[in-house]
Amino acid sequence: MKTGVFRLLILFALGGGVFLAPPGPSAGDARAQEQGQKQEQAKAQPPAGIAAFVSEEEPPTFASSEEAVQAFKDRLAAGDLAATVELLGLDPDAVKGSEATLETFAAIREGAARRVSVSDLGDRVLIRIGRILWPLPFPVVKGEDGRWSFDTYAGLQEIVNRRIGENELEAIATARAYVEAQESYAAGDWDDDGVLEFAQKLVSSDGAQDGLYWPETDGAEPSPAGAFTDQAALDRAVEGEGYFGYRFRVLTGQGENIAGGHYDYIINGNMIAGFALVAWPVRYGETGVYTFAISHHGTLYQADLGPETDKIARAMERFNPDDSWEVVRD
Repeated sequence: MKTGVFRLLILFALGGGVFLAPPGPSAGDARAQEQGQKQEQAKAQPPAGIAAFVSEEEPPTFASSEEAVQAFKDRLAAGDLAATVELLGLDPDAVKGSEATLETFAAIREGAARRVSVSDLGDRVLIRIGRILWPLPFPVVKGEDGRWSFDTYAGLQEIVNRRIGENELEAIATARAYVEAQESYAAGDWDDDGVLEFAQKLVSSDGAQDGLYWPETDGAEPSPAGAFTDQAALDRAVEGEGYFGYRFRVLTGQGENIAGGHYDYIINGNMIAGFALVAWPVRYGETGVYTFAISHHGTLYQADLGPETDKIARAMERFNPDDSWEVVRD
């Protein structure tokens, strides 16, 4: 499901496709910054898969940051993708030169032709491109020898941070849409049993309407989640990649930490007493950090469950956030 966040693809795809964007709304920017702070505090290294995109050759160095920035502008102006990638310290052979990549490179070239802004932070320089001043993730840094170059690993880590921020925004939007879809589902009797109930599945069984989503077919009523679902992302989720980097599961009861106490949502086989959902990152620290949970009351919670996130989330059966969870504010 799209959140309306502005996306701008960088000139390469990383780990199956990384969207590199200034997350647009301040919420996305804040999430990307927060993930960066978490990584720094934990002294985390970039995900192992990143190493495959780093060139065996060190990025070229320059006598000044101005020379480095000019080299970047010159290579963009020349339309030389491989040379630009090498300048950033990346391996051109590892960069996926798809049609989308080339189109994106052209868009970045166009933006740079209009405007390139530089922020001088002392031993570190940030480059912003185009009318929207899109921040290039790779900073220009001063080495111990006094020469300047693009910081490859810092740039790749920033890409991961931005992807995490955007994935978390998608997870938040999907969780909120889940509530709306459940309310819509419960307005109809989809299994003709005379009971108006909430869906116990996210995706319906083949040929059935027992979940919030089913494929569009001629003559069939659209599914409650159809308007919120990105089909391409759903197809990737079916293949095990998660939906925008997150996994989602319906919870069928609530625990003692919630108003009303411990009880089941399912009565006599029908989920009529409420509903809840948990969403967690496919790969903690790479596709997301926070785990999210929401119920029919509509309050969305988040928590950083750490490296054991997948194990903890898979074991959840009830909606039961404790004091370690915090409310997600709009």
